[in-house]
Amino acid sequence: MSNLLTMDGSTNVDKDMAKDKEQGQGIEKEQRRVSRGGSGRREEKNIQEYAKEATMIVNVAEVDGGKAEDVIVALIAKVGVTKVLAVRPRLNKEFEITLENESCCESLKDGLIIKGTQCEVRSLSTRECVVSFMHLPCYITDEEIKSKLNTWGVSATSEIRRRLYPGMSITDGTRYVRVKFPRDVTSLPYSTRFETAEGAQYFRVIHDRQVKICRLCMGPGHVMKDCPEFRCRDCGELGHFARECDAVRCPDCKKGLVKCECWMGAEGDEENNMETEETQSEEEEEEEQMEAREQDEGEQAGGTVGNE
Repeated sequence: MSNLLTMDGSTNVDKDMAKDKEQGQGIEKEQRRVSRGGSGRREEKNIQEYAKEATMIVNVAEVDGGKAEDVIVALIAKVGVTKVLAVRPRLNKEFEITLENESCCESLKDGLIIKGTQCEVRSLSTRECVVSFMHLPCYITDEEIKSKLNTWGVSATSEIRRRLYPGMSITDGTRYVRVKFPRDVTSLPYSTRFETAEGAQYFRVIHDRQVKICRLCMGPGHVMKDCPEFRCRDCGELGHFARECDAVRCPDCKKGLVKCECWMGAEGDEENNMETEETQSEEEEEEEQMEAREQDEGEQAGGTVGNE
């Protein structure tokens, strides 16, 4: 085919090339239009919002090989595929998850089951977390646990639940509950005491971001023996147990001079001495348990720091 000149001086080939170029530009414009939501203008309703109020933190420390894919699968099964907007990895085996809105987060209030393991989920914008009391005797009541929480100055915001073996309706003794922390409480003790059928025993307490604190004043950074509010029951001085006390004692009642009542007379001395010996025996036994527990907590805290 010959290149014929037109009246404007251009050839047929030039016109074909210009037409192809115009068509290509039209396709690019259409692709950009579709990518913006089907119209030529960007509309506010098509912009996805990522709200911190709809963002939560899930801890997968107890999940064997927990990955982002496992979290996503669990979330889709729980709230639906269209409700999950983001899953961001964090340090310490945590993931930050963002859902469509705050109401979706309510369904995760009691945790998320990932690969058959119940995982803690906490809100990003509140001072709440799940507290676990490990392997308690099953006959200990929920009221006893709530009373313990109240003594620590924290409050339960959910029902107390029992952890079950995977695929079974049999509990392993562990209870867990969502708890709200006031601003002056940073952590709970590593362990706490409950009265059992075999006497008083200590049980592990676990929650996220837990640090070593004193069971007496709930302050961080020291244990009860080093607490400025802890006093020896014999001499009233700070910083040591009664068995470590080197204060001068009465040769008769064996008490520290600040508690000696021998000057009040000999009436009822024998009965008082028996009661004193029983009381001292009970207190010494309790101090031994407390001291052993303080050592265990120190080792656990050291292990935690080492792992981090």
